[in-house]
Parts: sequence; structure tokens; C-alpha cells
Amino acid sequence: MWNSNSDILYGLALTFVHGVGSAKIKELSQKFETLGDVFALPEKVLVEQCRLNESAANAIANNSVTLLRLAEREIEAAVKNSVRILSIYDVDYPSSMVKRRSDTPFFLYYKGTASLNNRKIISVVGTRNMTHYGKIFTESFVADISKRYPDALIVSGLARGVDITAHCAALDNGLDTLAVMGTSFPTIYPADHRRYVNDIMAHGGLMTQFQFQSSTDNKNFVERNRIIAAIADVVVVVESKGNGGSLYTAEWGHRLGVPVCALPGDYTRVQSEGCNNLIRSGKAHLVTSAVDVDEILSGNHDDSFLRRVSSISVSQNPVQKSPQKPDLSALDLDGDKRLVVEYLSSAGTTHKDIIARELDKSIAEISDILFDLEMDGIVRETMGGGYEMA
Repeated sequence: MWNSNSDILYGLALTFVHGVGSAKIKELSQKFETLGDVFALPEKVLVEQCRLNESAANAIANNSVTLLRLAEREIEAAVKNSVRILSIYDVDYPSSMVKRRSDTPFFLYYKGTASLNNRKIISVVGTRNMTHYGKIFTESFVADISKRYPDALIVSGLARGVDITAHCAALDNGLDTLAVMGTSFPTIYPADHRRYVNDIMAHGGLMTQFQFQSSTDNKNFVERNRIIAAIADVVVVVESKGNGGSLYTAEWGHRLGVPVCALPGDYTRVQSEGCNNLIRSGKAHLVTSAVDVDEILSGNHDDSFLRRVSSISVSQNPVQKSPQKPDLSALDLDGDKRLVVEYLSSAGTTHKDIIARELDKSIAEISDILFDLEMDGIVRETMGGGYEMA
């Protein structure tokens, strides 16, 4: 049984233990009556029954006073800055993130007025070096969304360019907007965007997964992009260079089963390279107005093009080869990973939503498994977003 006050304290303490991530904290919260019980266990039990590494077990068993003091400081800082600490068990925690990500942050830090559930959530992202074309589209797109979905929440990352334009367009058109930060409270990046913060909090909110006592790192912004993707009903990429950061958001949306849309652009402009590539690869729907997103949200969008593109890697070969069956005995795979490998080796190139359906798993679970298998070089993603044995 989750006790919001004591379990938040002990849960926060666990976030300061190296090697204990959100998935492990969730596992422990389901295994024990309260997370406080974890701190009463001897080191050996933490290793053998909780499957913690020796370093983490040692920290919990022998440094609990220090860990709890760090957790108390987090709570004190949250109270001082009027920030709510939402656990995955909080009714106000974005339910879409819990459904889509098995490793969703166990805690989110939130300051604002907007509901993060039971509404259409549209993430709008793009380059910091936005063109006039991108600016005009972002403003007109959000304005049109406000007419079609007056209760929509526009999400972005508070960065320069497309992000802040989307936030401001939402405010100008009476929509709530959520800024997902790559920094911890109370740091605002970039600093000159602090002038927008009060309006955003009054008509939306600020959110981060990073502790008050954490330092800002470049990888934080990649993690921020995962939240922007996971929370959304649809991700819209306005402009992006071929290696732009917003492509991480698109990639995570694609992996999590969130529809991704991209604005096509002039092939001579670097700001359009990323979007054009997303469309060409079949990872994004082409979008030129809110009508396209409306069709996706209402379930009336024809995705036959994406299905056709996803089969290119197979259909373009004049001679079809049966998928090679790997020697599973040579692979060190756990149960679920083994199931996915066995399925792909038999079925050939397949989209993750089909894999999830056939194996009776959630898309989030299959996405995590495929990601790990891809990193291990066991499977690969095709040009159109399907997966096959490497």
C-alpha cells in the first residue's frame, strides 16, 4: 500500500543510490508494504532478494541516515519553491507515461495549474534556429488546434526557436502549455526565457524529472525529450536539422507507439533535413496543418503510406530470403527477450505494435526489449520502422 508521505521520503532516498533507477524503485514499491521496509533489510537480503548490486545494497544498509537527509532536503526545496513531487502512484502523474514507459521516472517535479491527464496532449518540437516558415506554421498550427481542441495541452521544451514559439502561441490562443525542462528547479534554461515562466505556470506548468540537488548535464536534455514524447498523443516536428535534438523526441515517440508528424520543407535548407528524412523513412506522417493531426487524433488517418514504406526493405529485394534463425543457445537472453527473438526469427520484418499484440505485451515493454536487442546487435530497425534479425 503506497503511503504518499513516508514512501515519497524513502523513494526519494533511493533516487540518490547509484544503480537504483526508476524501474527498480517501482519494483521495490510493489514488493514491499512500504519503501521504508527496504531500509530495514540487511545487505545480504538486498542483494539476494531485491537483486541489487553490492554497492547499492551497501549504501542502503549502511548509509540510510545520509540518504534520508538528502531526501528531506529535496522535500524542503520542493516546499520552498512550491513544487509538487509526483510519484507514479499520484493521480496527477501523467498516466500516458506510465502506460508507455516501463522505465518512466518514478518521480516528476511539477509546478503549475494544468491537468496532465484526460485531455488531448500535443507535443510541438523543433530547431532553435527556426526559419520564418517554421514560425508561421507553428503559430497557425497551434491557433487552429485551439479551435479544434480548446482543452488541448501544448507541450514543448522551453528552448529557443520552435519550442518557445509553440508555448507562446498556446498562451496567445487560450491553451494550456507545459514546459518540460532539462534542468532542475529553480534553474531556467535559457535564462532569458524566465520572463515567460509566470504565464506558463498560470496557464499550464513547468515539469522536470531532475532533483533539486542534481547538476545540469547535456544528457538531461535527451531525457527531457523522452518525456515530451511519452506524454503526448501526437508529436509534431516543425523543423530540424539532420542531426537535430528534436529527432530524439521523434525517435522516442516512434519507439513508444506515439504518432509522429513532420512538416516537409525546402530541401535546400538544413532546417528541413530532419523532417524530410522522417517523412521519407516512414517514421512520420506528413503534416501541413492541424487537419492532419486532427485526423490522427480522431483515428481517421490513412497510414497505408507508412505501412508501404515499412515493407520497402523486404519488397525491394527481387529474391525473398527466409529469415535466418539464430542459434538461441549462443545468446544470453532472458524470457521476454528470447520470446521476441524467436518471434522475429520466425515472422521476419514486423512492426513493434504487431509484436506486442502477438506476444500479449504492452508497446512500452516491447519498445524497451527491442531497444536493448538493437543495442546488443541482435535486431535492427528497417527504414520504415519495422524490426528484423540483424
